[in-house]
Amino acid sequence: MNKRKYVFLLFFIFPICAFGADGAEDSVPVFTTPWSRLFSGSEARLSTAITYNAPLSNQDKYIPVSYTESETKNIYNQRVFVSFQYSPLSSFFANLTVRTPLQNINRYRADFVYSFGYDDWRPGTFSLVYSNYGDNNKFFPQEGDRRTKIEQGMITAAYKFSLPNSWNKNILIYPSDSLTCQIGYLYGPRYYSTQESRIRKGKSVLLGSCGYTLKHNYFFRVSTFFYPDRSQQQPWDADYTYSIGYVSGYQPGDLSISYSNYSGTRYFWRGDRNANFRDGTISITWALPF
Repeated sequence: MNKRKYVFLLFFIFPICAFGADGAEDSVPVFTTPWSRLFSGSEARLSTAITYNAPLSNQDKYIPVSYTESETKNIYNQRVFVSFQYSPLSSFFANLTVRTPLQNINRYRADFVYSFGYDDWRPGTFSLVYSNYGDNNKFFPQEGDRRTKIEQGMITAAYKFSLPNSWNKNILIYPSDSLTCQIGYLYGPRYYSTQESRIRKGKSVLLGSCGYTLKHNYFFRVSTFFYPDRSQQQPWDADYTYSIGYVSGYQPGDLSISYSNYSGTRYFWRGDRNANFRDGTISITWALPF
């Protein structure tokens, strides 16, 4: 398979990259960072993409309306994301996504997320990434807020690996399909505790994830999380996440469409069990052809 000189954006997907059963590079290359490794497979130093993102249902949203005032509204929270990635060296990257709402627009609502680090998409490799995907990164923060809270980001160390060929032969539907997994550890220097209504130190999360790529263009991924200290898990922290989608190709100008759910899901054996399917989002991404 030719080297992939393309830009491809997947939002809020636990990354998986896989080899096919025959060892060829046949899968959609996505990365390690939880919640948003923005680009994958691009060999360009600077890459861009644009995404339309919308939930399946209305949601209650906290909306800033001025420097000092906010209100809660039940809205259909459609947004446009514009993303940029800079890769000065192979597997080293820094990326930024600007997120703009399509309704209730004002300068206090636009925000951004960002990440940087080392992330090789190939199985048998390690990655180390800092990411900040919270909703508190504002171009125009309100009174008493900061533009970003870097200490509330997450540091992710992960290892990607492919499954043995003897396993793949019994699992894969087609020989060109692929299934690969990763394990990792996430650490947050600071996090907000809803139980105590204050900032606490040292959040730890263990992760495991696997992804299946079907006929090069279709994919399904699921990730699970374990919180060694259960009290650190917040209502928005998922027990598991899942996504499914289609990629038209691997060149600038290609499109992708996906459904992803990264809301606060809970396992079925828990008292507050839920899958939050309607809280998931649909994303349509265009890798800009320049």
